[in-house]
Amino acid sequence: MIATADEDGRANLSQVGGHLAKQAPDFDARNYGFPRLSDLVGASGLVDVERAADNPKAVLVRLKRTSAGNPK
Repeated sequence: MIATADEDGRANLSQVGGHLAKQAPDFDARNYGFPRLSDLVGASGLVDVERAADNPKAVLVRLKRTSAGNPK
C-alpha cells in the first residue's frame, strides 16, 4: 500500500488493488469469503477505510497507527 500512498499515508483502494494484482496475480478477495477487496480490507482491522467526499465510490485506505505512532 505504501507504493500508492499520498503524503498523508492514504491510498486509493483501486490503485492498491492494481498494485496487488501485479504482485500476486492469483489473489482474489472472494477466496477469503469477501465479494470485494474493500470488504476484505475493512474486515482485516489493519487499515482505516474512508470514502472520498467528492466521490463516494472512491475508497481510501490508510494503515492504522500503533500507540507509538508508526504503522503496524
